[in-house]
Amino acid sequence: MEGNTFIDFLLNSWTGNVVISIFKFINGLIPKKDDQILFESVPDFSDNPLQLYNYIKSSNTSYKPLWVVDEIREDFKVPQYKRNTLGELWQFLRSKYIVTSHGYHLFLKGKNQVYVNLWHGMPLKTMGYAENNPQILPPKSDDNNYYLIATSTIMRNALAACFNQDPRRIFITGQPRNDKIFKDCPEDLIPGFNEYTIILYAPTYRENGSDFLFPDFDKDRFQKFLKEHKILFFVKLHPLERAYNMEFFKEMENVIILEDRMLRERQLDLYDFLPCADILVTDYSSIYFDFLLLDKPIVFAVPDLEEYKKQRGFILEPYDFWTPGPKVKVFEEFLEEIGKFIKNPNYYSQERKTINDLVNYYKDDKSSKRVYELVWGSL
Repeated sequence: MEGNTFIDFLLNSWTGNVVISIFKFINGLIPKKDDQILFESVPDFSDNPLQLYNYIKSSNTSYKPLWVVDEIREDFKVPQYKRNTLGELWQFLRSKYIVTSHGYHLFLKGKNQVYVNLWHGMPLKTMGYAENNPQILPPKSDDNNYYLIATSTIMRNALAACFNQDPRRIFITGQPRNDKIFKDCPEDLIPGFNEYTIILYAPTYRENGSDFLFPDFDKDRFQKFLKEHKILFFVKLHPLERAYNMEFFKEMENVIILEDRMLRERQLDLYDFLPCADILVTDYSSIYFDFLLLDKPIVFAVPDLEEYKKQRGFILEPYDFWTPGPKVKVFEEFLEEIGKFIKNPNYYSQERKTINDLVNYYKDDKSSKRVYELVWGSL
């Protein structure tokens, strides 16, 4: 909280703006290492930055990567610097390139630094400047050394509204993390997974910590349903949501919490897991835009839809059009729709194709390559 208060002071006060201006001026005077790329993501070593890092590493370029992290990881053989330390600050000041998933450091960027904002998903919900009462306004940059990526023209326009960004600095490349979902499911991740229907439940973050799924949820009925249909129900909670709802899913048969530790031990993340899923269950998370690339069923569990519209709202309206799958508000209906998809995976297939064509211009595993060529040129 103290860190957030300090950032708020820097961005939203006259004194803070003076401090930023002085820092950026000094930053612009400090020589940069032309071959140094600073990566950062939330959580550490994840999302779009991780996949771009892996692409650059596998391409045997002369660039020298380093990571800013919350915790040093010995299994990643790359220079790492803990966040909010003098070491991190110095490496930022010396790095020619910054690659991020959450826009960190942007308000301190010097004009002699290249900033690659990969973000962490395309917007369905309002955020930033598009919110009615925004708590955090993302910093913007319109110089030629700034890159923000999108997956389609529609998404570029949505991001421009959310970031108050010149759309000419938003580039349609696809998201690097989606390169992974065109690969096969890692064989050792779910032993015998071909014998089951794999359902992934990946909800968005709710600031009020409300319960997941449905008010009339029946634990015994759910577990019986999973067994009868040979379903493994994987739960991937938002990193900020675990404190509220981790206990809700514990000690349930055929329900597996997909913890970061399980993935981290294999140097994987959520997007390595997506090809394993036969059905996605979500609500307002942008993960379904990515899952559309697999043309697999999606169920939207939205018992609080009207309340969520009022509190947060959507940048893409109407919600019913942009969500190509059944919208379920009660538990029994949820089970019925899952059953329909098990019998007929083509249920809602035309709706999925329509939205996929609108939100994903590229439908391949070359997004990392396109981002690299955009920023650094051809290999």
